[in-house]
Amino acid sequence: MGTDTKQKLSVALKLAWGVGSVGTVSVLTITALLLLFFMTTVLGIEPALAGGLLFGAKLFDAFAAPIMGGISDNWKGRWGRRAPFLMAGSAVCALGVILVFNPPAALAGTPLSGWLLMSLVTIALGYTLFNVPYLAMPAEMTSDRLERTAIMSWRIGFISLGGLIIGLMPKLAATWGGGRGGFGAVGLLLGAIIFATMLTAGFAALRTRRVASTSASVTGIKRFAPVLANKPFMLIMTAKILQLVGIASLTASILFLLKFVLGADDSAVVYYISAATAGTMLTLPLWTRINSRFSKQTLYIAACLGYALMVLSWSLAARGEPIEIIALRGLITGIFTGGVLLMGQSLLPDAIDEDCRKSGVRREGLYAGAYSLIEKLSSAAGPLIIGIILSVFKFNPSLGQGVDQPADAITGIYFGASILPATLYALSVIPLWFIKLETVPTTEAEADPVAAPAE
Repeated sequence: MGTDTKQKLSVALKLAWGVGSVGTVSVLTITALLLLFFMTTVLGIEPALAGGLLFGAKLFDAFAAPIMGGISDNWKGRWGRRAPFLMAGSAVCALGVILVFNPPAALAGTPLSGWLLMSLVTIALGYTLFNVPYLAMPAEMTSDRLERTAIMSWRIGFISLGGLIIGLMPKLAATWGGGRGGFGAVGLLLGAIIFATMLTAGFAALRTRRVASTSASVTGIKRFAPVLANKPFMLIMTAKILQLVGIASLTASILFLLKFVLGADDSAVVYYISAATAGTMLTLPLWTRINSRFSKQTLYIAACLGYALMVLSWSLAARGEPIEIIALRGLITGIFTGGVLLMGQSLLPDAIDEDCRKSGVRREGLYAGAYSLIEKLSSAAGPLIIGIILSVFKFNPSLGQGVDQPADAITGIYFGASILPATLYALSVIPLWFIKLETVPTTEAEADPVAAPAE
C-alpha cells in the first residue's frame, strides 16, 4: 500500500497541528494526576468528594461534545470548519486551569467546592470547544492511512512531551513554596502553556486541506445512528473506555503511590515520567516503521498486553525502592505506551473514513464528539474511582502536611495503581481482536470521494 504524494503533508504543518496535543494532554493529565492530589492533600477535601467534583464537571459537559461535533461539521466561514473553535477553546481552557489552582484563600467548605466545580466546568467546556474539531481533522487532512499514522506520530510525541511537563509540576510547586501558593503559581504557568500550544494548532488549522460539509441535517438521537452502526469504531471505543479508565486510575494514584507507599520525594515522579517520555518518543519511529509490516490491530494488541504487565509490576514495589528501578519501569512502560497511543489514535480516523467512503457523507466532527464524550467520562471516572477507593480504604487527607497512612489505605493505593489498570488494559484486548477494516482504495479519487477545495 503506497502513499500518494498528493496526500503528503509538510513537516511544519504536522508539527504545528501536533503541538496542540501538549495542551489537550495537559488538561487531561492535570485532572488525572494533579487535581485529586491537590484537592485532598493541599485543600483538605475528602477524597470521595474530590473525585465526585472532578467527575461531575465532566459529566455536566460530556454530552455537549457530540453537539459540538455537529456544529463543527456544519460550520461555514472564512476560517473553515475547525480553526475558530480551536482558538476559542484555547482561551477558555487556560482560564479554567488558572482558576482551579487559585481558589480565594477565604473559601472553605461548600463555597470552596462551588469554586472548584465552576473552574472544572470551565476547563471541560474549553476542552470540548478545542478537542472535538481537533480530533476531527486527521480524517480530512489526508486520505492515506500510512500518512495518518505519520500525523499521529507527531501527536503522540507531543502527548509525551505534555505528560513530561505535567510531571514536573509537583516538584515545581514544592520549589515555589508548596501549598496553595506553589500550586497557584503552577496553575498560572500551565494556563500559559495550554493557551500557547492550543492556539498554535488553531493557526495550523487555517492551513490544512478543507473539505465540504456533507453532513445530513438530522437531529436528536437519530444523528448518532451512523456512529452506532460503525462496528470498527464501536469496538475501538469499547477498548478505549477500558484503557482510559485504566490509565486515569493509574495516573490518579501515582503520586499517592510514590509518596505514601514508596516513601519517595517529589522528584520521583519527574524521573518516572521523564523515563516514560523517553521510552515513548525514542521508539515512536520504530512503531511507525513496523506498522508497514504488521497491522495496526496486531501492534495495538501487543502494546496493550505489554503495558498491562508493566503496570502490574507496581504491585511488587515497596518502600525504599531505588529510583533507578522506578525510572526503568517508566522507560519500559513508555515504550508500550507509544504503541498503545499511536496505533489507537491512527485506527480512529481509519474507522471514521470507512463510514465516509461507504456513505459519501463527511461527519468527522460527529465521530470526534462521540469519542470526546467517551474520553471525558472515562478519564473522569478514574479519579472518581480512586477517590472512592481511598475513602473506602480509610485514606487520611491532610492540609499539606505528611500523614502516615493506615495499612488499609496502602492496600487501596496498590489496588488503584496496579491491579485495576492492569486488568482493564488486558480486557481491552478482547474488542480489539474483532476489528475488521476494509482495504483502502489506492487512488485519491476513490479514497476521498467528497473532498472539496478550501472554502
